Amino acid sequence: MVQEITNQVPGSILFVHQGYELYGSDRTLIQSVRATVCRWPSARITVLLPKDGALRTALLGVVGDVRVADLWILRKSNLKGLRLRDLGGLLNKVSNARRMMNSYDVTYINTVTVLDYLIAGLFARRPRIVHVHEIPTGFARVLFSILLAMSRGFAIFNSQATRRSFTFPFWQRCSIVWNGVAAVPLPLETAHARLNLLVIGRMNSWKGQAIVLLAVSQMPAELRDRVRVRLVGSVFGEQDHFTDELVRIIAEEGLWELVEMFPFAPDPYPHYSWADIIVVPSTKPEPFGLVAIEAMAAGRAVIAANHGGLSEIVVDGVTGSFIAPGSVESLTAAILGYLKDPTRAVTEGNAGRARFAAHFEENIYESKITNIIAELAGGEFA
Repeated sequence: MVQEITNQVPGSILFVHQGYELYGSDRTLIQSVRATVCRWPSARITVLLPKDGALRTALLGVVGDVRVADLWILRKSNLKGLRLRDLGGLLNKVSNARRMMNSYDVTYINTVTVLDYLIAGLFARRPRIVHVHEIPTGFARVLFSILLAMSRGFAIFNSQATRRSFTFPFWQRCSIVWNGVAAVPLPLETAHARLNLLVIGRMNSWKGQAIVLLAVSQMPAELRDRVRVRLVGSVFGEQDHFTDELVRIIAEEGLWELVEMFPFAPDPYPHYSWADIIVVPSTKPEPFGLVAIEAMAAGRAVIAANHGGLSEIVVDGVTGSFIAPGSVESLTAAILGYLKDPTRAVTEGNAGRARFAAHFEENIYESKITNIIAELAGGEFA
């Protein structure tokens, strides 16, 4: 546990991030930068992003120096096209990253996919933080564990589940810091005439939107008519086939009267206000589950897959319900349980808001992050 430290003042802090949109780790970066600016307003703070976009626009409202840099981001698509001659370019990027890191008191690398800066940590003289938001599996688990150890950075994991997915030397320091979001002044709702189910997140192979559609399609017709589903999110890049697959399921199962689809929303809370229950049916373990705590902040019950960080957030039967990951039948049964007890979602939503206030308020997260930066700036870790 990092203790409160008030006498360390970093003169300069460098943030490096792999994304440029406004999804989970992107929004968490904004919080970390904003907290740092508020605590040390006179510090020189720079943010590096791989591409211009909504994230840079949002960050420019917080800090003046947000640069687009030619970062080496480790993605599956990059690995497939990697050639031996590309390694020379990587070594050049590592050299540039080392020089950049040495010109700041602390470097904060947000996610383990920024390859050039992770490797540069092996040679940098100044302290660095690696904030881990991923649960890698298979070969990726070995690779990212090696990169994390090579960085010699203070590791921040966003959940116990994330921490358990990595192997690193016993001497490497780390801390578990749950993500946080701002409190939301939404009124606590009474049950709607129909049960409104919200799924919010990127359209991809594992967020589980199809599980929700199939679960509703399996319900008896008279009960299915008492449910409404809203899918909110967009694909990454040009991966439109994920949306096309959802449209196919809706058409084949005859769900158009029950289902609405919306693109990614920078402000998700109008959707939370509409919902009775937020469903987080991820088929792969979520490293944390930001949507779940946003739902709790809004006073909404959560149905969540029982793995990854979600298992640490939701309290089964108190703030929501767990389902077996990837199980259509388990989700169908959970939805039917709420239909049989119309007041249950409201009761669990109230309990979720109380749990949010105790553990997931934004100021709790920001205090822990800036305390770690202060500790490193004081030279207690290098």
